[in-house]
This record gives sequence, structure tokens and C-alpha cells, in this order.
Amino acid sequence: MSGCEGSDLDACLSSIVVALVLAVSSAGLIAWHVRGWRRLSLAELDAREQNFRRRQYRRRVQTSAMLGVLGGAILVGQLLIAWPASESVLVPYWCGVFLLVLWLALLALADMAATRLYYGRERDKYVVEQARLQGQLRQVHEQGRAKNNFDKS
Repeated sequence: MSGCEGSDLDACLSSIVVALVLAVSSAGLIAWHVRGWRRLSLAELDAREQNFRRRQYRRRVQTSAMLGVLGGAILVGQLLIAWPASESVLVPYWCGVFLLVLWLALLALADMAATRLYYGRERDKYVVEQARLQGQLRQVHEQGRAKNNFDKS
């Protein structure tokens, strides 16, 4: 294996660019999550929403950090490919990187499911509240009509 020489140069440079994009994206996402968490910590939230937001923050920071680790793993993988005696190390290494990607996907799916569940419950609460308020409004309208009919007679 020749690493980043000859015809492998394009593939090597592409891998390095992907690794750097992942690392920079990771840092940007973590900074974004931290800013969002600080802003939320100033807000007055009920205990249920605070718990949801705390867990969401933890999942998202972990996922974002793992993107940076994945970028680093791609760079290290390129070094291993260039290393002459790396044949016995490459397969286990890339299997580990694959497991990292699977864990990343599972965290993303867990975040999507938790968010959907939380907002589904919130939506249900608002639908019930809307129905209750519509019932009260209907009752007020009926009382108003009854009063108007009584006053006319």
C-alpha cells in the first residue's frame, strides 16, 4: 500500500477534506448546542421540559463530538493505510470506525424518537386544551343566545 501517492492522491485528499469538514462541523455544532443550552437555562421551564431539554442537549453534544472523533478516525485511517505493516491493523480499525458510525446513527435515531414523543405529547395536551376551550366558548355563546331570547320575550 502506498498511502497518499500516485493514483491514490485524489482519494487521500478527499478523505482529508471529509475529515476536516467533519471536525469543523463538529466544533460548530457543539458551540451551537452550548449556546442554545445557555439560552434555555435562563428560561423558566417546567420540570418535564427542563428534563427533556437536558437529555436532548446531552444526546446532541455527544453526537456532535462523535462527528469530530469520526473525522479524526478518518485521518488516522489514512496514516494506517500509508504504514507498511498495517495490514493486520486495518480491518479491526475500520470495523471500529464502522461501529462508531452505527452508534452515531443510533444516537440520531434516539434523538428523533425522543423529540417526536415529547412534541407528540405536547400536541396532545394542546388539542385537549383547545377542545376544552371550544366547549367553554360554545357554552358562553349558548348562554348569550338564551339571554337574548329571554330579553326579547
